[in-house]
Amino acid sequence: MPWIENVAAVDIPKGFHHAAGPNSMLISISDPAGWKPVAFHDFKERHNFEFLDVEENDHVLEEEMKCSQEQANELVWLLQHALENRMNVVVHCTAGICRSGAVTEVGVMMGFDDTEKFRSPNLLVKHRMMKALGWTYDPDEKPNIDDWRTFRSID
Repeated sequence: MPWIENVAAVDIPKGFHHAAGPNSMLISISDPAGWKPVAFHDFKERHNFEFLDVEENDHVLEEEMKCSQEQANELVWLLQHALENRMNVVVHCTAGICRSGAVTEVGVMMGFDDTEKFRSPNLLVKHRMMKALGWTYDPDEKPNIDDWRTFRSID
C-alpha cells in the first residue's frame, strides 16, 4: 500500500522525508504569495495550493485566503488518483503539522499507510475534505492543540 507523509516546507529542499521513489506525488500547501520550496528529490507529480492555516470561524481579510471547498475537492481527487496509481505522497505546509496534517489524516482514513509523523490537523481542511468524500464528521470537533506538548515532550 502506498504511504502518505506530512513534512515542513524547509524539509523539502533538504530531502528530509521518506524516499518517495519515482512513482510519487508532492502536494505543496503555502500561504498566499508565500515562499514555495524547490524539491531536492524528483516527484512524478507536483501540485500546489495556496491557503492560510485558519479555521472556519477565524477572521481573514478575504475568504479566498481560507481553504475552499473546491480546493478540498481537488485534494481529495489527487489522493484518490494517487491511491489508484499506488503513488507515495509527501505533503508539506509551513510547519508540516496542521494543513499538511489534515491532508495526511484524511489520506490515512482513505487507505494510505501512515508514516506516523506528528500532526495536529487543521479542521477546516479536514472537514471540507471529508465532506468531499461524502463522509460525516463532528462539526464540534475541537483542535488537538495540546498535542504539541506530546510532540515537544513537555509535561
